Amino acid sequence: MFTYLFLKVIIMKTVTQTILFTGLLFALTATANIQLQPGISGAWIAGASGQGIFVNIARVNDQPNFVVTWYGYLNDQQIWLIGSQPFDYGIETLSVPMTITSGTGWDTNFVESDVIRNAWGTVTIDFSDCNLGTMQYSSNDANYGSGSLELTRLTGTDGLSCHEETGTADSIAKQSLAFMREEEKLARDVYLKFNRDYGQNVFSNIASSEQTHMDSVLNLMYIYNVEDSSTGIEGTFNNTDLQALYDVLIDMGSSSLSDAYLAAALIEETDIRDIEVFSEGIEAEDILTTYDNLLCGSRNHLRSYVSKYEAETGTTYQVQIPELASEVADILATANEQCGT
Repeated sequence: MFTYLFLKVIIMKTVTQTILFTGLLFALTATANIQLQPGISGAWIAGASGQGIFVNIARVNDQPNFVVTWYGYLNDQQIWLIGSQPFDYGIETLSVPMTITSGTGWDTNFVESDVIRNAWGTVTIDFSDCNLGTMQYSSNDANYGSGSLELTRLTGTDGLSCHEETGTADSIAKQSLAFMREEEKLARDVYLKFNRDYGQNVFSNIASSEQTHMDSVLNLMYIYNVEDSSTGIEGTFNNTDLQALYDVLIDMGSSSLSDAYLAAALIEETDIRDIEVFSEGIEAEDILTTYDNLLCGSRNHLRSYVSKYEAETGTTYQVQIPELASEVADILATANEQCGT
């Protein structure tokens, strides 16, 4: 099944309009099992027993790491095992080397150099869904041996969603994340350039906000196993249409501060339109929530740039994407919003 989504961007400079069409092709694929993802982080208990594991999907040196702490008992004594293993998103099963520690004291008697770390063995973990999993273990120590435990989720991590169909989860949504990552970067990069050109705080302040938006989208890309689409270099884009749009916007704002404000306002109108178009084809609540926050930010940014433009020129701002005329009028007639609440 294929779905085509066309995003319309209207660029205006003086009385000249340039229309860019970006066509995105989405293909739906299927996978049967849950993949390792940040949403599995939390406490997992082994049956009704007093043992289980804490899982944390951490990011270390820009690499996801599966961190597991296993708490249990041996000969009436509590035992803690810890392990960490780098991995790449897209896998369903992972083996983690575990370590058992001893050798130092409590609180102020703790001495780091006295800690003894012994290799314990490995655990291999997979999750059949967001609430059930299996942990197989094999120890170097005969006192522990080998075996298997069935895991049941006890707690989750506030703010993280677990997706049971990570591989199929809304291909339109996954493609939209790659596009929005670069579109938010476009806004940031243009504002950084205008700030250097004109030294107006509004550009640097909103550029910082756009960086936050970029980071929010990237966090979702980690969850949905979407490769980061950003080049990481200011003014460059993997998406050729966004590269062309960036070049036009920089040229548009190069003549004067008022033209820079117009270009910035056009970016925010374009963001509003693109996010609204994408949101129509998305069901994932965490993505929709993030997009709602991005929309809120774009509305506030639009208000700021329009206010600056009108103060600079003494003229009333005219909407630049005609199909948004009514929506933009409503936005400009209302006060700034509190986003992310």
